[in-house]
Amino acid sequence: MRKQIFYIVWMACVGMGMLPGCKEEQKLEQPSAETPSEGTGEIVYLDGYARPDGVLILNQGAPAIENSSITYLTPDGKIEEGVYRKVNGTALGNGAQDLWMDNGKLYILSNGVYTFGGDEGDGCLVIADAVTLKREKTYKLDDLKFKRPEGSLDKDEWISLSVPFENIAVLDERNIFFAEGQGFFRLDGTTGEVNVVEGAYHFGNKGNTVEAVAIPRGILRVGDCLYCGGGGFWESTRLLEFSKGMNKVSRVLPDLKGEFISGLFQTGEREIVLATCGRKGEKNSYLQFVDLDEWKVTKSKKISEDISAEFFNTSGVTLAGDYLYYAAGSTTIKRLSLKTWKSEEFINVLNDAPEGKYLNCNVIADPTNQYVYVAVSNVYRENVKPDKNYLLVYDCSGNTPSLVQKIENQTNYPIGIYPMRKFYHK
Repeated sequence: MRKQIFYIVWMACVGMGMLPGCKEEQKLEQPSAETPSEGTGEIVYLDGYARPDGVLILNQGAPAIENSSITYLTPDGKIEEGVYRKVNGTALGNGAQDLWMDNGKLYILSNGVYTFGGDEGDGCLVIADAVTLKREKTYKLDDLKFKRPEGSLDKDEWISLSVPFENIAVLDERNIFFAEGQGFFRLDGTTGEVNVVEGAYHFGNKGNTVEAVAIPRGILRVGDCLYCGGGGFWESTRLLEFSKGMNKVSRVLPDLKGEFISGLFQTGEREIVLATCGRKGEKNSYLQFVDLDEWKVTKSKKISEDISAEFFNTSGVTLAGDYLYYAAGSTTIKRLSLKTWKSEEFINVLNDAPEGKYLNCNVIADPTNQYVYVAVSNVYRENVKPDKNYLLVYDCSGNTPSLVQKIENQTNYPIGIYPMRKFYHK
């Protein structure tokens, strides 16, 4: 959340060579598929809270005074509040940051900075059954230390993770990837071993600190690989690829355009777009279309728009139909046609929620129905619970937006909104 502006900006990167890519014909040493959804080409849809037409809302809450929670929006538009606590009788964590679903499991990442008498969150990483939300495994911060990488001058052989966490993305139980300010990490959930991924960090302060280069905002899964942007003070803007069973970046596409990472989106089976931007308020942004098989930029489009992701963990851009939606931290949602390259102010949130002056997270679109989700509140501070929270759902399939649902005071500072279909893949 932007209220966490005291968090440092991490930068730097290690230099790296081109490594084998994640093409379909390449087979890494991994266990066979656990479910038909894991690599066989058949998608198996789950029930319960994992239904593809449902939506999970991860509420960070005001972390200095309360724990985080999950709200569930059912396929028929009904709201269920506090679903994790109702199932488990406990809070999932404090200062929630991100979640991911894979193979019937839900992975929830939280900071855990604050604790409250008698109501400590379950952990920094909670793994739950995605259908029932029943807690299965938890990790505290002390459980997630990583071995000092070669070249580091840190005095400790095992280095503690730091908060805030950023994003989490999962390929399978043995390949749980997450990020914080020191780097991008791979957790083997069967052993508890944590490794910092080589090529996604850099040594700072003459080797005394480990600093991140991967910027996982908007991280995508395509096939058996993950993709995110990267860059920083020491290295150029770049696209990074992460593969199963590898504790190093599998491919890097360096020297891309743009100063900061806004996010990513997918436009084809083997095509993704890295969106970059200038500083807030600058209309100096780029969309760079990347062919994952050829591993090259096939088209680069400069756009005179502010697509900044602000300090949010979610992507600053989101795709539905032929339109790219973005807010750049404001309550005015714009959209850009990928056919004509014309932009327009499409949604003024204050028309539907006059008290919702503060955007809580970047807008999220569901490409299957072209619904756009916007979370706003009347205040935005880490130690103040808002009087008014709104989750607005718009149908953007036509020439003008249509407000489908206005949900009031049933969310609490959402840090992420997750249409569950995004987690189903071949």
